[in-house]
Amino acid sequence: MTKLTEQQLQYLKSLDKGPFEFRDPRVAAFFERAADSGYSLETNGFFAHPGFFQAPHRKVLNGVDVVMLGSPLDLGAIGLAGARHGPDAIRRASRNYGPVHEQTGDIPFDACSVIDWGDVEWSATALDQRIEDIYQTVKEIAGAGCATLNCGGEHTTSYGCLKALSEIHDDSFGLIHIDAHCDTMSTWGGDAINDGSVFRQAALQGFIDPQRTVQIGIRGRAGFLWEFSHDSGMTVITADEVHEKGTQWVSDQILEIVGSTEKTYFSLDVDSLDSSVMMGTTGPEPFGLTPRQVRSLISTARHCNVIGADMVEVNPNRDTDGSSAWVAAALFFELLCLITHCRKQRQDTFITQW
Repeated sequence: MTKLTEQQLQYLKSLDKGPFEFRDPRVAAFFERAADSGYSLETNGFFAHPGFFQAPHRKVLNGVDVVMLGSPLDLGAIGLAGARHGPDAIRRASRNYGPVHEQTGDIPFDACSVIDWGDVEWSATALDQRIEDIYQTVKEIAGAGCATLNCGGEHTTSYGCLKALSEIHDDSFGLIHIDAHCDTMSTWGGDAINDGSVFRQAALQGFIDPQRTVQIGIRGRAGFLWEFSHDSGMTVITADEVHEKGTQWVSDQILEIVGSTEKTYFSLDVDSLDSSVMMGTTGPEPFGLTPRQVRSLISTARHCNVIGADMVEVNPNRDTDGSSAWVAAALFFELLCLITHCRKQRQDTFITQW
């Protein structure tokens, strides 16, 4: 092989730029300001900003567009306890994702002012009181005009979020719900609101509109518990239908049912994913969705008016090698990009300041 010429070497050396001299000026500008404030591409060791994706951790809402928060709850979970540790596991895994979306090029911290509120502070150990704590926290955040991205904890945490957002927006939302289970069963163990009944109760209280609700990825032995979904007019799409008809068909259903203008909430239960890639969850189910399919459906929601979202049921007790938390953190970043995109499309926004 012929040795490289001096001209070829000079060309290669011209490409050898500094660590933050990126071709894309938006990316370069982001790192120029964020790195000076402590944002780091290092994935190990101490972080100056240990929030989700290194978002600044504060509880001052002035000038904030999107608030991420953790709800470490598993008192109403039907299955093995451990989802209370989900927010902590996702925060730690999230250092491996962002700040640029690999498909769209979006930088959520440039699209909006984003903070990590921290975890909801519990006032008692009782399940009903902790649901109230989530409600009061999200009510404070939404009352300041912010969109919310909640990290559970069990699916019951969605109820407190929906209650607060519905009250602040004075609206009944459409719902995009990706899950193995419809979560529309009745009372379980004496608790009317639990992780298996959350969307029945949300519909009964007027937080969501069943006619604008689509539940995706449904499967498993508990199908007989979801009669309320069908009877109330919710659209139930099974995991088999996703595989057989494709994500484009599902996307068309989402846009037809939920629409692009009326307000919508997005809820992702990680047990929607096949148990081969998501064993670290409270109720793992085989024959499920792939992370790629779920990412595609989150992308579809960019055409909707999503004002709040959550990801729930990451259970580190079952995540033997940490791989479930990694996949979940990647999907949580997709949700962050979704929320910031929808926010910026519909109103003036700020940028994140560390």
